[in-house]
Amino acid sequence: MTSLSLCTCPQRGREIESFAYPALPGVLILNAPSLGHWENHLACCGKRAALTGQHHLWIYVKVSEAQESEGTYISKTFGHRSTGFTCTVMKAFFLLATLLWCLASSFSWAAKIVVVPPIMFESHLYIFKTLASALHAEGHDTVFLVSEGREVPPSNHYRLQRYPGIFNSTSADDFLQSKVHNIFSGRLTALELFDILDHYSQNCDAVVGSASVMEQLKREKFDLLLVDPNEMCGFVIAHILGVQYAVFSTGLWYPAEVGAPAPLSYVPEFNSLLTDRMSLFQRVANTAVYLVSRFGVQFLVLPKYDRIMRKYNIQPSVSMHDLVQNSRLWMLCTDMALEFPRPTLPHVVYVGGILTKPPSPLPQEFEAWVKDTDEHGFVVVSFGAGVKYLSEDIAQKLAGALSRLPQRVIWRFSGVPPSNLGNNTKLVEWMPQNDLLGHTNTRAFLSHGGLNSIYEAMYHGVPVVGVPLFGDHYDTMTRVQAKGMGIMLEWKRMSEEDLHTAMVNVITDKRYRERAQLLSQIHKDQPGHPVNRAVYWISYILRHRGVEHLRSTVYEIPTYQYFLLDVAVVIGVCLLLLGYLLYRLGKCIQSRLGRGSSPAEKVNGHCHNGIPNGKHKRNGHVKSMEKKLK
Repeated sequence: MTSLSLCTCPQRGREIESFAYPALPGVLILNAPSLGHWENHLACCGKRAALTGQHHLWIYVKVSEAQESEGTYISKTFGHRSTGFTCTVMKAFFLLATLLWCLASSFSWAAKIVVVPPIMFESHLYIFKTLASALHAEGHDTVFLVSEGREVPPSNHYRLQRYPGIFNSTSADDFLQSKVHNIFSGRLTALELFDILDHYSQNCDAVVGSASVMEQLKREKFDLLLVDPNEMCGFVIAHILGVQYAVFSTGLWYPAEVGAPAPLSYVPEFNSLLTDRMSLFQRVANTAVYLVSRFGVQFLVLPKYDRIMRKYNIQPSVSMHDLVQNSRLWMLCTDMALEFPRPTLPHVVYVGGILTKPPSPLPQEFEAWVKDTDEHGFVVVSFGAGVKYLSEDIAQKLAGALSRLPQRVIWRFSGVPPSNLGNNTKLVEWMPQNDLLGHTNTRAFLSHGGLNSIYEAMYHGVPVVGVPLFGDHYDTMTRVQAKGMGIMLEWKRMSEEDLHTAMVNVITDKRYRERAQLLSQIHKDQPGHPVNRAVYWISYILRHRGVEHLRSTVYEIPTYQYFLLDVAVVIGVCLLLLGYLLYRLGKCIQSRLGRGSSPAEKVNGHCHNGIPNGKHKRNGHVKSMEKKLK
């Protein structure tokens, strides 16, 4: 039962009675003698809201023409669900109608959103925290589902729901660094990635198996769940909660499950390292990579989650493949400036570059290092937060190549410094990367090809030399090189001289910077910042209850219909029938022509060149008896 509490606010020596309903989003309805009284009351309420930490967006709506002279207005606020509202004592029917209107509006705009981020890769969490801040500004309530022991800084922009996972921050980082070490040691990258995916499914088993966590999530009554496809457990959790969900991909990934046409003749498959212009052998390789990846997803990855749902008897029964395809919206961290053009669907939107922003002033330590670099500039080097320790061989090659440059170098580095480190190189464990890339004296960026880093470089128009290590690094750098913004090197074959030559080329050849600046213009020349576009589409889902009008029927038709196999069968049968009819017609015509010859002129009903059969020898000569008679 909602309780009413009487509160007053001075209005030029007068008081206006109001009732507080804490359970509803903030709405203010009052009957002030004049608009001036209304403004004073609003100022009073604004101070009270500031004291309580409430954030309001005020919208004024006149109630009726009859009450306009009395100064009756409605102010609606979008904020936390705990925000109260006050109203004057009004007619019961008017109050009821207003409450219903306010409730309908609040459900359309203010929502509770749960995010299931990956259990590792902190760079992915950076994106979700930025998104949560933007959602909070729109009045939405965001909850992160994270494991116990994972270090996530507190914020007013989101809440945390903990669960007993298989990793905490320390163990997750140790596990990831062990994978990187194994890759540097020569172990097949695909095996390491599949091992990571296997740990994702183990963690999903721990989450779904926690009855207390699932009950807590159900009590929250979320309006939307955001799934990072790297953490596919989000699909399962959304199904358990019975909540609509959307995909928010933090990697460079356009999965086949989206359902969009993907002609392999010009759409490169993920991890193929190909562009949209392929030779015959490259198209063969692209097809092979597609078939292998489809096999891996359908028979190795998705069945892990099917077994989890069967283990806990999750009802109604549904396949993991169907859960993936039932996503209301696909928000992909790619961009038209970076991605190759390809067919897509209406419910697929590009929101790449969430973390991009104008540069801020550099901290004193970094400003002192770059302030005298007007002539040659400086180079930024970073292999991301996920790769803390490079192999000794790679570190030596990087240090040697960088020491030969006339530019100063700022290198984010952890571990034992290389013995051949140049005097022009400064090692730091942390750097304001975005601000350094946005500095006017930045000449180049040496990176592993992480997507967030590449977007920051593209945003500021900085050319790149990339040394991809694993995951989507290769696909990202393939696009950077194809777009003319940088050069990609293979770390297994790269020499110190190769790296030095590549660095000199991107610094001295103006074409790389010009292409980077052009891509920067294309990236920025879009309606709104990527994070604002993401918030718009999330709100769009909530307003339109799942955007069924954007979903193609491709998800409803079987495979044989999608590939027109039934049409091919029908056409094949028709062609066979036509061929058979033509054959029978030919036999019939031949039979009728054969009846026109006299029996004396033919043997067995056949003639050769107008001469009845039997009058020729096998060598084509006329029989001797008949020749003599002639």
